[in-house]
Amino acid sequence: MNQTTTVESRVLEILRTCPRSRYDDMALVTQYYSRYGHRKIAELPFGYVMFNYKRFGLPCFETIRRARQRVQSLFPELSRTPIEPERDELILLVQIGG
Repeated sequence: MNQTTTVESRVLEILRTCPRSRYDDMALVTQYYSRYGHRKIAELPFGYVMFNYKRFGLPCFETIRRARQRVQSLFPELSRTPIEPERDELILLVQIGG
């Protein structure tokens, strides 16, 4: 249970600082492993890290994904809604006649 609490608190920190991780599980796991794994983990092949996560003392992909769901249920402002791109719209009103 203590590990789950730690995972959730770390996921909460990532969701607050990296908005893309709110709706992209791969971004979340990459951020998690880069921040809390071995400092050179980002330089290793992704497949190697995914198959050897226990060796690095990291939680599995599914544990991180479930932690994201629990955190987002408690903090709806960090939900999965993707960031909408800014729109550059020009609205013209044309009055014909009178």
